Amino acid sequence: MTGSSLTVFHLDDGKELRGGQRQLLYLVKELNLLGHDNTVVCREGSPLHMAAHRKGFRTLTLPYFFEWDPVSALLLRRKLKGLPAGRFPPVLHSHTSHSAAVSWLASAGLDCVRVAHRRVDFIPGAFTARYKYGRAHAVIAISDAVKEILLKAEVPEEKVAVVNSTIDLDDTPWKPGEFRAYREAARQALAAELDLPAGSFWAGSLIALVPHKDPENLVRSAALVLRESPDVYFLLAGEGPLDRKVEHLARMLKIQDRFRLIGYRSDPYKVLAALDMFVLSSAEEGMGSVLVEAMNASLPIVATTAGGITDVVEDGANGLTVRPRSPEELAGAQLRLINDSPLRERLAAEAHRRREDFSSPRMAALTLKCYETAIENFKRNRHPVE
Repeated sequence: MTGSSLTVFHLDDGKELRGGQRQLLYLVKELNLLGHDNTVVCREGSPLHMAAHRKGFRTLTLPYFFEWDPVSALLLRRKLKGLPAGRFPPVLHSHTSHSAAVSWLASAGLDCVRVAHRRVDFIPGAFTARYKYGRAHAVIAISDAVKEILLKAEVPEEKVAVVNSTIDLDDTPWKPGEFRAYREAARQALAAELDLPAGSFWAGSLIALVPHKDPENLVRSAALVLRESPDVYFLLAGEGPLDRKVEHLARMLKIQDRFRLIGYRSDPYKVLAALDMFVLSSAEEGMGSVLVEAMNASLPIVATTAGGITDVVEDGANGLTVRPRSPEELAGAQLRLINDSPLRERLAAEAHRRREDFSSPRMAALTLKCYETAIENFKRNRHPVE
């Protein structure tokens, strides 16, 4: 597609601004810089809508009433039919499973290319696998683990490409050579806000408090860590349906003074930069883009091997990995890092070096290759009604 501009509609029905929505924004930024025409198709007033507006991105709002919403499909279809003829058909890039359904309905009978993004390592149902992914013109999986699940669901392998999640290095809030000063300021601010001793060891995580992230695994591992290292503090940033359950478990294990739930944070780097170690306790994980943010903040990482995490963290190289759902192993890896400063420094340095493997320009280049594949598949086998 070199030298040719594409028209791309990025569909996302999310009500929050989480990892997937941030990935969408990174991609739109890079594609805009490359001269392509992008529109973010989101809910009116959603955090994604507001974030896209702040960045000056073009937006189109849909109600997204439910998964196969004909109202949203009709509104998008009208927009598509009003487009001027171009060299290439417009690309409908669905960043969520529900928006893939709207994309399918809106494009029926039209010359449009559908690209479906799969960010989770759950096994899709047969209907979803067939219509949202199997009949898309290209499918993007965020990790090898997600790709394998799609192949098991009988999505044609030639349509599936792996494009890892990324970070926008331009969003790093410190300049080269200024990280130590940023870290010290962030740590002092959090210490004052949360009444924590700034000189203690801080472990932490930034996750949605939902079942597949398994925050209870983190709490149970923290209780084991605190038996041997009682001066450690744990900070868990995030919100979700398990927040009360996590808080109750910390009280039951009598670690509530050392395990702090600090809620959703719009400035994740202020938390990450203040930590001494990052922990990801997921039972299932598409990839874990927060891991790349932790790498950018020069953090040693302890994570499970769930889903696509091993696309990011190589055990013994830029972090330590353990089996999912094993608080004993998770605690053991944390204690190993707590008690071994040279190991922490080595893992953190390698993590920081590898962050460039997950840069947003690289992600955009790989995504454009997926668009090329999708357009070729569309030309080779037009099936507008399906």
